[in-house]
Amino acid sequence: MSAQESTRMGWSRDARTTRIMSEGLADPIPWSYTDLPGVLQWTWVSEHFVASIRGQEFVGDAVEQGRRHVRTYHWELSDTIHRQQGLPRLLVEGGATTFEEAESRIREHVGKAYDRSLGYLRFAGPWAYTFTLATGEVVDVREFIGTRTTARVLMADRSERTVSGDFSVHHYEFCFSTPSTVSNVVPEHVLRLSNRSEAAERASELTRLRTYTGVGRIYREEVRSGCTGRPGFDVGTVDHAGAPRCPLHEEGLPEHLLR
Repeated sequence: MSAQESTRMGWSRDARTTRIMSEGLADPIPWSYTDLPGVLQWTWVSEHFVASIRGQEFVGDAVEQGRRHVRTYHWELSDTIHRQQGLPRLLVEGGATTFEEAESRIREHVGKAYDRSLGYLRFAGPWAYTFTLATGEVVDVREFIGTRTTARVLMADRSERTVSGDFSVHHYEFCFSTPSTVSNVVPEHVLRLSNRSEAAERASELTRLRTYTGVGRIYREEVRSGCTGRPGFDVGTVDHAGAPRCPLHEEGLPEHLLR
């Protein structure tokens, strides 16, 4: 049974999955479908792994006649290259509320866990390049591939540092390469990615003071003489919302940033 067939049976579709599949950005997964009592199962067996999605069917008087309803989906990906006691080794698993959500997680981990030379990238599509940053933002990093990229990285002591280099993705990590070094960074530690030129980055620093919080017109500084702002909600900040241009914090800023 395909995802399209499951939709016609009353199961919801994920909007993002619909868009990606309709645009032909990922190939259909060759699922094998098994209908067991109370459980629907999809299995994808390849030379290197076994992927499966199991749907727990809801059965009761409230179920509309002739329609199949699934309460939850469980998905998992197991490796067959390095087995454990002769059995496939579980790599990752999780739960989902829709078939499409479960399938997208399978696509993501197949695309990230296995070398691109094995040919599974065509099934993963954009999911192989989709990561969650430290801010909770979910980004598709394909635009950064092969470009000179700068990352703002959150350190264990809550300090921040900048990492720059030619950007690439290696499995679950970001790679920044220079002629002398290669830095691997966990995406969940990255606050921001930018592939603007170094000159543009320097210009940005000149435009916005290093005390800028990144929110509205708020700066990490106390109110002092000559400042047009007022104490912010957080201690040690000053907020300029609704105030005239501040000669101490906003000199040289474009007009649209003051709104």
